[in-house]
Amino acid sequence: MKALKRSLLAAIAALGLGGGAQAATFASAILDINNFRLLHSGGAVYSTSDFSVLTGTNDAHATGARNGIFANGSASFGILSGFTPNVAHQCVGAPCPPLAEDNFLPFTAPPPVPGTFGHADQAMSGSAISICCGPVGVHAQTRADASSSVNAVASGNSSVGTSTTFSFTLGSSDTMNIAFDATPYSIAYVSAGAGPVSNANARLSWAINILNLTAGGVSIFDFTPAALNGLSAVSRTDGLPGTSVYNAALTMMSFSAVTPLLLAGNTYQITIEQNTLANVLQQQVPEPASLSILAAGLLGMSLLSRRRRL
Repeated sequence: MKALKRSLLAAIAALGLGGGAQAATFASAILDINNFRLLHSGGAVYSTSDFSVLTGTNDAHATGARNGIFANGSASFGILSGFTPNVAHQCVGAPCPPLAEDNFLPFTAPPPVPGTFGHADQAMSGSAISICCGPVGVHAQTRADASSSVNAVASGNSSVGTSTTFSFTLGSSDTMNIAFDATPYSIAYVSAGAGPVSNANARLSWAINILNLTAGGVSIFDFTPAALNGLSAVSRTDGLPGTSVYNAALTMMSFSAVTPLLLAGNTYQITIEQNTLANVLQQQVPEPASLSILAAGLLGMSLLSRRRRL
């Protein structure tokens, strides 16, 4: 009998009776690219008059997800249309965070709100080259957030992407100087009370690539700065709870790179991609009320066993 009682009490303690189990996971990734320009070797901004052929699109999407339910938005405009994509923020959750449209500021502290959600937003303005009378210098912002609330079996994820792809032929041979500023941010948080296999992950990516279509599509230029790619990846698990943050001070970074000589008469394709991704998973943590009921049942079994022996 004493052995049974000790086993029952140990089981109750292991389940956390009276502990008020609390658990949460949260991840967020935000990338703000500003003043992106394509410059001549002499420093002047490229304009439409420098190209004998120029065609392409600016594309964007935002996707929020929670437990297999998705909210999607997308937009696409020609690069010479005078319009740029600004996808409405997307969210699936209970509740969704109270974020305004085009809010790309980090939450003050995780978890931001009680709830389980996937949230995503995107905005883009300006142009990398001079097009008529529009502003020169692209401002492209993306964010992805995911959260799982206390005492829930949940997974949430969100993803955002912005890309520009265009084909061009220069009237005169020249290089291109890629110049821009960027403010990356990513955070992953798992509480100490999260159940087994709980995790939170956030990462960014930004890349530019140029193909020589005249030479059969061979890649001649690729720029993927580590500060906007691998270094930004953060994660936490139930085995390593706590918070990991990349660029917590929101320091703006400057980047530049120069392409090889681009030959007049050759056709090239340039692709610029920007993505943010956040996802979380949380195992169920028994609620205090459930634990109390289970504990009462176990104690009842103990008393019943005792009476039978008497």
